[in-house]
Amino acid sequence: MEKTNHIIKGLGYSYVLTLVTLLTYNAFLTFTSLSGDTIPVASSVITTLSSAIGGFYASKKIKEKGLLNGFLVGFIYISCLVLILYLAKDSFVFEIDMMYKVILVSLSGAIGGVLGVNFK
Repeated sequence: MEKTNHIIKGLGYSYVLTLVTLLTYNAFLTFTSLSGDTIPVASSVITTLSSAIGGFYASKKIKEKGLLNGFLVGFIYISCLVLILYLAKDSFVFEIDMMYKVILVSLSGAIGGVLGVNFK
């Protein structure tokens, strides 16, 4: 049960970090001359880093199986985001670029998990 709590906390930190970073990015878009063309890249970077940090936190606290626990955090994180996107859009299509994002974010969580287990 303790491992589950750490994974849930890692997910929570990932979502909070995503929210704060996206709000900051939106403020930059609103109040500066930053182009809206950067939105897809910025959202990919933000979700990837948030997943890695969540995996890092969970694995650092669990102290074992960093690859598996980090991947689990990353996969649950992106799965919930895809579910929210599915519920929010009228015509949702799961395309290949969405699959690439699921793989990228899950792997970044795994990498964060490996780093978290080995961090002292």
